[in-house]
Amino acid sequence: MSFAQINGVSLRYDWRPGAGVPLVLLHEMGGTLDSWDLVLPLLGDRAVLRMDLRGFGLSEKPTGAISLADHVGDIVGLIDHLGLGAVHLAGCAVGGGIAIAVAAELQDRAEALTVFAPATGVPRERRAGLLGLADMLERDGLRGFLEGDTIPKAWPQPRFARDAGFDLFLATQLSAAPSMLAATYRMLADVDLAPALANLRCRATFVAGSHDIARTPALVAQVAAKVPGARFMEIDSSHFMALQDPDKVAAILLDAA
Repeated sequence: MSFAQINGVSLRYDWRPGAGVPLVLLHEMGGTLDSWDLVLPLLGDRAVLRMDLRGFGLSEKPTGAISLADHVGDIVGLIDHLGLGAVHLAGCAVGGGIAIAVAAELQDRAEALTVFAPATGVPRERRAGLLGLADMLERDGLRGFLEGDTIPKAWPQPRFARDAGFDLFLATQLSAAPSMLAATYRMLADVDLAPALANLRCRATFVAGSHDIARTPALVAQVAAKVPGARFMEIDSSHFMALQDPDKVAAILLDAA
């Protein structure tokens, strides 16, 4: 693993040189670059860049608010730091929403975009709920929220076994700083990706999990419909697809390259 000082923060990343246009993989809220561990071996000799987003993993955890623009600046800065040209951006959940914004920023340097259950904003009537959730996480921590809400919804039984993917998910989420998840929920309460979606110039694939309650196939299809020429796919998975069905995720990434 490597570290770089980018956009005023320290970022941990893993750069694997290889063939083809580099894949830039962005993890879910509460995740780290390790969230892609089960996918990486299935990508063959593809060049791959993974990173811990600002506030997560071993990347710096700043005080105060985190904005979508902060994440975009971090990722574009890291891509430039490594001297990469065109890239294929991919992300899961919040990482998918960030990938959309980065692709819009990079314009012609974004050759492709593949997002899995991307977080693209919430209706105004849900904003207060997200802000309340942020306050709760700072007050009560993560375990109760994960065990009482996230896991039952995102890892429904018996379809999804409590396997290596689940163990990695749980350990990674529990190691996250509650303040950073709270900052991310506050960011999501104000995010509007409509301008970025309208500004996409690359091939785009939007993927939904048929068992995903948090971001249903209908919601993901609505987002995909806003991007001319975008491909929408629904697969037999749930919200954390890279951990639940890494073989399907890898196949989609390679096919979309």
